[in-house]
Amino acid sequence: MRLYLILFSLFLILASCENSTVAPNKEILGLQFFPLNVNESELYSVEEINYNNDGSIDTLRYQIQDEWVDSISLQNRIKLEGYRYKLDQAGNKEILSSIVKERSDKLASFKIGNSEEVKLSFPVSEGKSWNGLPQEFEEDEFEIFKAFQPYELGDQTFESTVQVIQEDNQDSVSNYDQRIEVYAASLGLIYKVSSQLEFCRETDCLGLQQIEIGRTIRMERVIN
Repeated sequence: MRLYLILFSLFLILASCENSTVAPNKEILGLQFFPLNVNESELYSVEEINYNNDGSIDTLRYQIQDEWVDSISLQNRIKLEGYRYKLDQAGNKEILSSIVKERSDKLASFKIGNSEEVKLSFPVSEGKSWNGLPQEFEEDEFEIFKAFQPYELGDQTFESTVQVIQEDNQDSVSNYDQRIEVYAASLGLIYKVSSQLEFCRETDCLGLQQIEIGRTIRMERVIN
């Protein structure tokens, strides 16, 4: 009888374990680096430098703001839908594109118009890589350079961040391609640089990295 009670108790314990679901630890996964809050907009200061064919250089400074209008809970993931606005120095505001931000326990993606990128792969860890453009024919490998590390931006220090290298080709004779994004806990994207330049390939300038055409964009999060 005593043995029967022991076996019956073990059966109840095992059954309880099988029927219970343990929620993933969001902080260990790194979900805090890609927060989803429909009531919070994100404001960025942007510097855009355009290198033109005629040798001229145009520098533009403006702000962009991501505003969310809808939050949708799907199976195992959450999606925000909204619009990206451009604010010029005169205070004028115009819609640039529709935007969609989506996150599951495995991936976080951001879509601008018809262009979508997988921004993060969970759980975050240094050296982890994934295909950032799964919709494209050719893969584009993104990699986490640093995780859960502090990051200084201007006069601010963010205690826990993730740095993602999308591309960092600085040694090419013909072109330069650097794309890096930094995400802070509870804030999301705080800094982004995208610099894609084509160099002169003529005999007299080959290897001198003389810019013929290209664009560099830097975005910094405005923290109120």
